[in-house]
Amino acid sequence: MMSAQFQEVEVILNRFFVKNLDQPDLTFHEYQCRFTQVPEQGSEQKALSSVCYKLGVTAVRLGSRIITREPIDRSRMQTQDWQLTKIGCRELSCQNNHERQALESFERKILERKLKERFKKTTIEKDYEAGLIWWISDQEGVEKSGHGWEVHRGREINVTIDTEGKLYLEIDIHHRFYTPFTLEWWLREYPDIQIRYVRNTYEDKHKDKQKWILEDFTEKSPNEEIEELGKSLAEYHREKGATEQEINESRVVIVRKINDYKAKPVYHLSERLSPSLTMDMLAQIAEQGRESEIQGVFDDIKKNINLRLQESQKTAEVIFKNIYNLSSQPQPIKVNGFAMPRPKLLACNNKEVDKTARIRSHGCAKIGETKFGCLNLFNNKPQYPEEVRKCLLEIAENSGTQIQIDSYFTRSEYPKDDLAQQRFWQQWAAQGINTVLVVMPWSPHKYKTTLRIQALKAGIATQFMIPTPKADAYKALNVSLGLLCKAKWQPVYLKPLEEPEAADLVIGFDTGTNRKLYYGTSAFAVLANGQSLGWELPDVQRGETFSGQSIWQVVSKLVLKFQDKYHSYSRKILLMRDGLVQEGEFEQTINQLTDQGIAVDILSVRKSGSGRMGRELNSGNSGIIYRDAEVGTVIFDFESDSFILQSSEAIKTKAGPIIGSARPLRVVRYHGETPLELLALQTYHLTQLHPASGFRSCRLPWVLHLADRSSKEFQRIGQIRVLENIDREKLIAV
Repeated sequence: MMSAQFQEVEVILNRFFVKNLDQPDLTFHEYQCRFTQVPEQGSEQKALSSVCYKLGVTAVRLGSRIITREPIDRSRMQTQDWQLTKIGCRELSCQNNHERQALESFERKILERKLKERFKKTTIEKDYEAGLIWWISDQEGVEKSGHGWEVHRGREINVTIDTEGKLYLEIDIHHRFYTPFTLEWWLREYPDIQIRYVRNTYEDKHKDKQKWILEDFTEKSPNEEIEELGKSLAEYHREKGATEQEINESRVVIVRKINDYKAKPVYHLSERLSPSLTMDMLAQIAEQGRESEIQGVFDDIKKNINLRLQESQKTAEVIFKNIYNLSSQPQPIKVNGFAMPRPKLLACNNKEVDKTARIRSHGCAKIGETKFGCLNLFNNKPQYPEEVRKCLLEIAENSGTQIQIDSYFTRSEYPKDDLAQQRFWQQWAAQGINTVLVVMPWSPHKYKTTLRIQALKAGIATQFMIPTPKADAYKALNVSLGLLCKAKWQPVYLKPLEEPEAADLVIGFDTGTNRKLYYGTSAFAVLANGQSLGWELPDVQRGETFSGQSIWQVVSKLVLKFQDKYHSYSRKILLMRDGLVQEGEFEQTINQLTDQGIAVDILSVRKSGSGRMGRELNSGNSGIIYRDAEVGTVIFDFESDSFILQSSEAIKTKAGPIIGSARPLRVVRYHGETPLELLALQTYHLTQLHPASGFRSCRLPWVLHLADRSSKEFQRIGQIRVLENIDREKLIAV
């Protein structure tokens, strides 16, 4: 079997064994809920979860039903909004994925309640991805402060249950970064990095800055009267010391107190709120080349896995003793893992390369458009930045082709009014130029989005670049790769797996939201060798659950593209969904493909819920030392049809030390019969394919990385119709 190709290794997890669940732990009362008014499509699960908080006992959702360990009092069984009917008692099975997830949710709620009872002054938040965040109180929890930043430290605690009924705690360090920026500034500069938590920019009478969850945006004016206040927000905030500039530059948003689900949402002003960031959000900023704004605090707070495991063990000791009444010393668990063989990247003429950057001297795997334009809004020089020009010409020469890069326009030549700007882009497209490098000084996202939309209307993809004072070959290469990918080039392929059961078509799905509408079924597809088959437009929807019909429409288009290329249907398709697969999402697609004799596997790929993966080093005299598991390390859980994959590595500084710790992926098979080892290998290889970056991989499989980037791009553009005429092989979201 395939595992013979894998090298067995011992892996340490930040997971601590607590107990075995017995029959009383698994026995639940089950209730059916009927709503007086049927919830909007896409919000059914949210509505059911809200009922669970109003029943007087710990309750969680199990599919379309509610379960509790204690019976619900008859007086709480009915309200004007809903009615509960008891179905009976039953024992849940840890072998069933949905029932096991419900058990985990229940045990998480129990843990939260007991922590609050035992530690009266503690603050605990529920987090969609992390489970629970247990904050270190008062000034002890402030790890760093200065220059407007304040870094708070907490513990990320999640409950996991395996198929044998063993309950574990997964514990990690967690930080929240309070910033010197206002929410309004953030919304202008980083519209694609969504904010969930905010806090007031001003102190209350207790010298605290109230913290909130950001719920929504409104079209209201600050001067409109708010019925609940009996006055406008402008009047209210003037009384609280707001300046006229803060009021006039604000938009009205809706916020809710953290962890107070009974509290009603309230209106607030975006200039009177400050965004709260996480480490992942800071990493996204760094990816966009804006490190200078966050680099100091970012580098100071990153913790390597050795520190993380030591801190996790201390937290586990406190919880074992005070919550579970255990005297045993918690230890991170050790499991058997496997090191999988690295993928091979192929450049021009199938030359093997170790990273995408090598295509500068080896040439690209696939050539696309050969005409390019340059709009220089940085200055009035009719030229490409010199390093980019040299890089493009070198790549083209080594790819065995010639490119035309002599079409320039400068800042003084770019029209001022909208109609003339539209004509400007149309005339460029009429010359057969459909990909343009835009060189510009740092500008607000709104301005860049306007340029992007104008170009897209003319069928032109744009690559933006902010020049640096000093020539930067590293940046020039990545700009060139982005430009080429938008022009239908593919710098590298993957060497296909020599396995007859491997999928020959892989499709990734993601969803993005602007908090009002969701852009669902954003999809991107590749062949077995990683060659792009293009992207598809999303379906606009109200909830995070994908429409089954929309999924099938996307899959069927891509199946027909495959048929056009190979004159036959795909033999086997691998569908990847970013996040949890919701019930029924893929049923229509499964049925349609099965009818055509096309095999299909469906994987749920999750960026959280997998903890950390470490390896022990020779400890010597200083005790046990841990390091991150190597990229390509996998842990299988065949009972739950899932695996944990280390797909990225911690950042290495020029000085040598490693900063931070890599976070693995958790992958769960929802449907299909391909050996799990083969799915893990194909998933791993796709995470190492990143044609648009010379030096790093994606962490997510390439199809999901592009689907994710595409959903954010669609959300930012906000005008799906402008994409109708764009060639689907132009990767506009890299």
